[in-house]
Amino acid sequence: MTRPIGVWRLAWRITQHRPRTFWAAWALFILFFTFPVLNGWLLGRAFRALEAGDTTLVYWLAGTVLLVDTLRMTSIHWGALLWTKSWVHMQAFVRSNLLAAQLASGGLEAGQPVGSAGEAITHFRDDVEDVSMLIDGIIDVSAGTVFTLLAGFVLGSIDPRAAAVLALPLTLVAIATRVLDNRIKRYRSADRTAAAAVSGFVGDVMAAATTVKVNDAVDPTLAHLTTLVDRRRHTAVRDRVLDEGVQAFGQGAADVGLGLVLLVSAGALASGAFDVGALAVFTAYLGWLSFLPRMVGRVLARRKQAGVAFERMRGLVAEADVNNVVRPRNLPIAKGETNVRHAAVRPRRSHLQQLEVVHFSATYATGGGVRDISFQIPRGSFTVVTGPIGAGKTTLLRAVLGLAHDADVDGEVRWNGQPVADRAAFFVPPNAAFLPQVPQLISDSVADNIALGEVPPESLELALELAAVRDDIAQMPKGAATLIGPRGLRLSGGQRQRVATARALVHSPELVVLDDLSSALDVETELQLWTNLSAAGMTVLAVSHRAVAFDRADQVIRLDAGHHIAGHHVAGHHMARSTPPESQGGGIT
Repeated sequence: MTRPIGVWRLAWRITQHRPRTFWAAWALFILFFTFPVLNGWLLGRAFRALEAGDTTLVYWLAGTVLLVDTLRMTSIHWGALLWTKSWVHMQAFVRSNLLAAQLASGGLEAGQPVGSAGEAITHFRDDVEDVSMLIDGIIDVSAGTVFTLLAGFVLGSIDPRAAAVLALPLTLVAIATRVLDNRIKRYRSADRTAAAAVSGFVGDVMAAATTVKVNDAVDPTLAHLTTLVDRRRHTAVRDRVLDEGVQAFGQGAADVGLGLVLLVSAGALASGAFDVGALAVFTAYLGWLSFLPRMVGRVLARRKQAGVAFERMRGLVAEADVNNVVRPRNLPIAKGETNVRHAAVRPRRSHLQQLEVVHFSATYATGGGVRDISFQIPRGSFTVVTGPIGAGKTTLLRAVLGLAHDADVDGEVRWNGQPVADRAAFFVPPNAAFLPQVPQLISDSVADNIALGEVPPESLELALELAAVRDDIAQMPKGAATLIGPRGLRLSGGQRQRVATARALVHSPELVVLDDLSSALDVETELQLWTNLSAAGMTVLAVSHRAVAFDRADQVIRLDAGHHIAGHHVAGHHMARSTPPESQGGGIT
């Protein structure tokens, strides 16, 4: 059973990311709301002095009121500046934890991958915003509470019954929010899901704009988008109306409370028991007394919405533990820290002698996957996995590498005889590199798409050579510095595949895992690639359907319906060398 989320505790931990900035902003807002209490009291004294004819005291009190107002404006100015800084820090802090969990390949921080671009937007933008708005409301409530307590004390010294009535609006707001608890959370969750569907679909359409046009599918696409937008409009209006309704109820309760304050004080006003000073105090406080009930209603509603946000964000972080959303993290975003750079953290190279997959299974709730697969891959060998569509080839590769996040995995993967506990953390460069069926390129230069950071120039050149793409790049206007456009649109399909292959090779991995290069390469280019990898003595595990791969393979593993139906070693042919060259130990240097 999942423990309930402690929203208040999590919000508190977020505020303590940069505690000095947060507490300074909080203190200034408290001062901003405290000064009106002092001003009201001073105005009461001033009117009494005016009634008594003490003009000197009136001038002194008027000057003090002016000074207090000046201090109040100063406090809100600096409070707003510091709160904006704290706001940015808190949002960056939460987003950095979500991003770290998404980028980590294994290890303590690795979380479940986000489902789509639309979901990523709603998680990183809207969910973080909901949590920030709760903290913003807490600032308002704490400041309003300080004002109400101090004002209540002053009013209580004048008319205790009027001060007692101030608690009624707060009680009404708390009851109403409690009654609407489940509805607030349900409406917000539905709205976030609908927003993710719209954003994700728009992103997919932009990525496949050419496909939509050439298939004359503009009208059906727009019709589906209209359906999604209509659904989002319904959920957004419903969520917004409920939110505004809770706030309107808070305002109404506050107005009722003020009316009751005046009502219980009417007798004193009519009888003249209130002097002009007491009347001035009541007049000064009435406009402010509605603030706290309104903010309490707003914060109680935001608390429910923040609970939904935390519940959604927990699905992105390690072990679905919501505490990892607020894991302490040092962010170099303060003045003077913006140029701080951190080196990429990679595992130490472990030279591969043999990879063993032992009684390995990776199955899905729907029934697909692979079951009880066993094979060995010696250093420098070329292993091909083949089989019909749906046989489980991609599932096998991803599960071996620790990337089948939604599969139930059993069995062992051994590296040089030792079981690999955290495969996703271990099977990254320089130990392993993976090229999926549909590689993703970014709108940058060829070199940056391959290196994704800093690599020696000679490593880049050798990767281009091994991937059989160096001649293509050399013919481009700026060579490896040529910009390739969004998703590599300036490259052909085969060039995109080979540039992505160079990315997999540039860090000299001990094991290269390639998922179906045949889908984008012609036979001659694929043959050249296998020849290059053979000459480099690299250890390769690849999915392929072509005879050219089978002919060069040391081992062919055939799958059907998730089972290993056949496998054989090719006699007389070995990609591995009896004495690997120096480059094998470190690969590309």
